[in-house]
Amino acid sequence: MASTDELDSFLIKMGLPYEQVGEGTWVINPDSAGRRAPIGVTIEEPIVLFSIPMFELGTQTNERERESLFRTLLELNAELLHSSYALQGDQVVLSGAQQLENLDFNEFQAMVDDMCIALDNHLERIAPWIGNRNGADKAAVAAEGST
Repeated sequence: MASTDELDSFLIKMGLPYEQVGEGTWVINPDSAGRRAPIGVTIEEPIVLFSIPMFELGTQTNERERESLFRTLLELNAELLHSSYALQGDQVVLSGAQQLENLDFNEFQAMVDDMCIALDNHLERIAPWIGNRNGADKAAVAAEGST
């Protein structure tokens, strides 16, 4: 079974900047295509959760715009292997989970890589719903607010 120490060793082995912010909770700061969007990693036995808050749904978004956003997110989910876009209340997040018991370094790295690739490849497509700011900047601001 992977433990807090093993996850810490995975983070060291990946060579990405990170910080342990609590018992069984880390924030990874990958420099994905020059964008800063921290990935929260939390052990909630029996799983390890990975999460990036992307943006808040605007109250001014009408039903047709939301339908278009949700369709886009579902289409983008089809491109992802280990993570997916989801809603947590009015927050759009990119998240994933792995079984703690069998988690090895390759699975851990695959999840982080999948999320970084999503940031690199998808922000332009979801930028219209993020607002007037550059999509990467807005996602980074949202992610920073969650840590």
